[in-house]
Amino acid sequence: MEEKLLIELKDLKVHFAIDEGTLKAVDGVDLEIYEGKTLGLVGESGCGKSVTSQALLRIVPPPGSIMGEILFHGKEGQDTVDLAALDMNGEMIRSIRGKDIAMIFQEPMTSFSPLYTMGNQIMEAIKLHRTDNEEEARQIAIEMFRKVGISNPEKRLDEYPHEFSGGMRQRVMIAMALSCQPKLLIADEPTTALDVTIQAQVLELMRELQKEFGMGILFITHDLGVVAEMCDEVAVMYLGKVVEKAPVDDIFHNPMHPYTKGLLKSIPVMGKETREKLASIEGSVPVPLGLPPMCGFHERCSECMSGKCDKENPPLIEVEKGHFVRCFKYTDMTGEKQNG
Repeated sequence: MEEKLLIELKDLKVHFAIDEGTLKAVDGVDLEIYEGKTLGLVGESGCGKSVTSQALLRIVPPPGSIMGEILFHGKEGQDTVDLAALDMNGEMIRSIRGKDIAMIFQEPMTSFSPLYTMGNQIMEAIKLHRTDNEEEARQIAIEMFRKVGISNPEKRLDEYPHEFSGGMRQRVMIAMALSCQPKLLIADEPTTALDVTIQAQVLELMRELQKEFGMGILFITHDLGVVAEMCDEVAVMYLGKVVEKAPVDDIFHNPMHPYTKGLLKSIPVMGKETREKLASIEGSVPVPLGLPPMCGFHERCSECMSGKCDKENPPLIEVEKGHFVRCFKYTDMTGEKQNG
């Protein structure tokens, strides 16, 4: 069965004009997300993952500007919609945001208003996108609470955020995101603040609901263990660019970019000597402000080629079928751009 393309990012850029210059938070990203599939977006803090997700929903805060194309193929009654070209407060994007594309945010406690009940907040989205009937909206909310494993939903719908535990708040966040049966679910580090037992339950819940609704998922995380469990394909971001993109098995068993290799080496391995020091990547992600043409990772890379990596920006090339890498190690002798 042929996979149905849901979202295409083409040369997506998100730049912020600030006093010091132009900060390039996302700088030329190309990605595809398919129905029923999960794309993992991984990388260190500050590499552009969350800003990429904000661009999809057109909620990039000022003074941010979006360039490139965000092609959405899942809008009913329309062939393709370029989300990047829409007015961020316009009628079209408001009909898509929350209905066709929904998001689970990192910290549910700061995402819910403490002044309103959980039911009031989840029903707001349902009444906006699905039904005007108050009682029908309440029944949909109760059913969603039941789906995400919240017991006694009729009672808990009328409780406030502070009356829920962290894991339960995350379940409500998932219920709210899925209440309008979106085509695409953006999960921005949805399990970061949870303990491992609750994390496993939330991940299993997301997999079950994905099968039920057939939605695509963009899963943003820095936890490679979660990536291995959840994702079909992985894109590794660094300094606003995708440096490696491949099926999940290839990323773990045949990593090619030095940054991806460094991330994988930093994972604790069962059976290692207890006193053995964990591998780490020296340095930190530079600020993407006024950088010259170069590989953004060259200062931290043990395989850096002087006079090449510090002078030019490597292209994203397809080294193997479906496996793309942005590294001069894999370019041909002429250094010509093969893809991306």
